[in-house]
Amino acid sequence: METLQVKFSDRVCEVLNCYPEWQQVVNDAVNKPPFDENYCPEVVEVFDQHGLLVGRICDSYSYETTRNIDQKSDFFAWLVNGELAVFYVDSEIVVNRLQLLPSIQIES
Repeated sequence: METLQVKFSDRVCEVLNCYPEWQQVVNDAVNKPPFDENYCPEVVEVFDQHGLLVGRICDSYSYETTRNIDQKSDFFAWLVNGELAVFYVDSEIVVNRLQLLPSIQIES
């Protein structure tokens, strides 16, 4: 099992321990620099532990999945062009490589 490179809250550790594949993705991204403020991705996708939630390609095509109401998300992972940009558990931001997010409060 991968060990976490950064000290996170107990809740974040609990969630990441349940999903080792996402724990690896978070570990790989946590020390990467932020995306350039002028960076314009071609693909943006949002995932949770159940898989893809929604995506958008080149400002033209959007796609989403249908979920049952009982499929609650333990986390949200935003990938831009296949790279983790944002990862959060409840209202705790774990990875934030987007320069516009510091002023945003995530409500759960």
